[in-house]
Amino acid sequence: MADTSKPPHNPHDRFFRSAMENHAVAQEFMQHYLPKKISAALDLGSLKLEHDSHLDSALRETVSDLVYRCQLAGQPAYLAVLVEHQSSPDPHMPVRIGHYLFGMLTKQLKQRPKEPLAPVHALVFYHGRQTPYPYSMDLADCFEDPLGLMETLFQGPIPLVDVNQLDDEALKQQQWIGLVARVLKHIREPHIDPYLMEWLRDCASFDEHSRQQLDFIATLLNYVVGTGNVIDLDQLIEESHRLPQPIGDTFMTIATQLEARGEARGEAKGKIEGKIETARNLLQEGADPQFVAKVTGLSIDDVKRLQNHAE
Repeated sequence: MADTSKPPHNPHDRFFRSAMENHAVAQEFMQHYLPKKISAALDLGSLKLEHDSHLDSALRETVSDLVYRCQLAGQPAYLAVLVEHQSSPDPHMPVRIGHYLFGMLTKQLKQRPKEPLAPVHALVFYHGRQTPYPYSMDLADCFEDPLGLMETLFQGPIPLVDVNQLDDEALKQQQWIGLVARVLKHIREPHIDPYLMEWLRDCASFDEHSRQQLDFIATLLNYVVGTGNVIDLDQLIEESHRLPQPIGDTFMTIATQLEARGEARGEAKGKIEGKIETARNLLQEGADPQFVAKVTGLSIDDVKRLQNHAE
C-alpha cells in the first residue's frame, strides 16, 4: 500500500523541500515572505521542521507542506508553508487552506485537550504556469454572498446564545421558541412540576389548538416528564384536568405511556429529596452555598432558597 502521508513526487517538490530543510534557507524564507507582524516577532533560531504532514487526501494530490514549530513573541506557534504544484490554480484554495489549518488545531486539541492551543499560520508558495495567480486568496471571495455574511468570518467571536442568561419574562413574549428556551433553561431544576404546569398553561393561551401545536406539546411533555425531576406525576395529572381538553388529553396520553414503560417516579423523588436533605445539613453546618450547590448538583438559586427558608 502506498504511503499517502508523503507529499507529491515531482522534481519541483523535491527541490523546494530539500532547500527548506536547510536552516539558513528556511530562516531567510520566513524573513522575506511572512507578514511583517509575524516575522518581527519570530525567533528564527527556534525554527524546527516537523516531520508530520497535516494534509488530507484532497490536498495531497497537488500540494506539499512543510510545518515548522517555532517561538512567536516568546510563545509556541506553528508555521506552515504549503507549496502548490498544480498548473491549474484552484479557485477554492482559501477554503482548503482553512480546512488544513483547522486540521492542525484539531491535532493539537487531541494532544493537549485542557491547554490553550498554539497559534497556526499558513503561507502558500505557488509556482504554477499561469501567472499572476488568477484567483483571490480571500476566503470571503469563495462564496456567492450578496449579504456579505462571510466577510467577517473568523474576524470576531462566534455568536452564542446562553439560554441561562435570558430573562423568562422576555422569553414569554416569543411564544414558540421562547417556550423551547424556557424549557431548556429550567430542565435541571430539582422540582420541575410547577414549571411544567406553567408551560402547559402558556400553551393553552396559544391562538389555536392545531395538530401542529399538539405535536409540539407532546414533544415538550415527552422531554420534560422523561428527563426532568418530576416529583408528583399524579398531582400533575390531576391539575391537567383543568387544562383545555386537547392539551389535557395529550398530557394524559404521555403520562400513561411513561407509566407503562415503568418510569421510576419514586426513585426520582427519592433522589432529589436526598439532595435537598444533604444541602440542608451542609447549610446548617455553615457550608458556603456555592460549595453546597457544587456538591449536591442543585442550582445556586435553589440552595439559597433552602438557606433563606431555614433562616
